[in-house]
Amino acid sequence: MENPNLAICLDFSTDEFLEAHLHLLNDAVNDEQAMHTLETLWDINNAREERRRRATCSRSSREEETAQAEEHKKNKAKFAPTPDADVPSGPVNIPALYVTWKLKKGDYCELYFFTNNGLAEAESLDLSLDDEALTLLKADNGQHVWIPALTMRDKSAVIKDENLTWEQVGEATICLLNAMREHE
Repeated sequence: MENPNLAICLDFSTDEFLEAHLHLLNDAVNDEQAMHTLETLWDINNAREERRRRATCSRSSREEETAQAEEHKKNKAKFAPTPDADVPSGPVNIPALYVTWKLKKGDYCELYFFTNNGLAEAESLDLSLDDEALTLLKADNGQHVWIPALTMRDKSAVIKDENLTWEQVGEATICLLNAMREHE
């Protein structure tokens, strides 16, 4: 469909429009008036086409907006706003959840959990446990106690603080201080 705004008025004085001139000519209308009448009719027809085109464009734009709104409803995650945050420049060291719980409580944490090996182990753990999941633990006095599963772990792989190398102590100190800062 051609844009009526870009249409150029035709030259009605040419031989191509001679038949239209003849239909309009009579005793009261001369050749000049007939040409002017044809130009006026062309202007009226062009304005009508322009209104029709605008209505069609506005209808199609409304349909596009409706389709876009439906698409946003169906795929909310696809159109979720992204925060304007910088990408971390260094490694992100996140200790295991049970270590974080101990830090928040103010309990003692072995330095092993903050060494590179301890952090790598924490990263590989399955975090699919429910926050409210409980596990049964036998206390020192022989009674069984229910405790949050996130606070429990197998302690057999943990290296005691006195058995860590100086290199591991240096790694752990930096990570421990960062974790303490985050969990004040």
